[in-house]
Amino acid sequence: MNNVEDVPAPWTLTGKGLIVLMRSKAEKLMADKRIPLDIRDSLKSSVSVLMYVDYTHSNAGPYKELLYVPGTAQFSEKLGNKRLLTISNIVVSSASSVKNGRINWGIPKNLCNFDVAQGPENLQEISLHQDDIPQFELAYRGKGFAFPIHTGLVPGFMKTLGQRWEGKEFMYSPSAKGKARFAKVHVMQNLGNAFPDLDLNEVLMALEITQFQMTFPVAHIV
Repeated sequence: MNNVEDVPAPWTLTGKGLIVLMRSKAEKLMADKRIPLDIRDSLKSSVSVLMYVDYTHSNAGPYKELLYVPGTAQFSEKLGNKRLLTISNIVVSSASSVKNGRINWGIPKNLCNFDVAQGPENLQEISLHQDDIPQFELAYRGKGFAFPIHTGLVPGFMKTLGQRWEGKEFMYSPSAKGKARFAKVHVMQNLGNAFPDLDLNEVLMALEITQFQMTFPVAHIV
């Protein structure tokens, strides 16, 4: 990726997507080697999050993304011994997003192909593959009326994330606003090594984000 242009933070992004809140058993996550060891070593997980995002605009161009936050991990005294939410698994459709996500925020992005289709009755179908090897399948359907959402209503500890990448620690707090409606997840299946196994029965709630604007600030890096 040496020929990919550096795109420094902050970024402003717009798009749509899906947020799935789950209650996964911590012991299951801590045994899953597809989650990095330095997260599993201190993982606490009352609620985990799967997010699919279709960025129609970003500083690095449009791209799609699937990410998983298993819970919180312990960070060093350089970050004040904070326990922070952390992204353990993430794939994107853009090489620029991979390179700059790692550099700017320490997010462990990998490249993946996304196939997106619309099924019957507005069912949204997403399938992922790397080198023609299936990795993940997701299907959902939004329902009801849209309502406004804003990260200003979320407590600070729930919207600040921490990452480790190449010996550094990163801390950052994205902000977003937009519109959402409730959704039902019909398919959520890991097929490869990019993500841990997720159980549809563990889903607590899903929100279809029909539109949003988000800012990824400059990270605090130590």
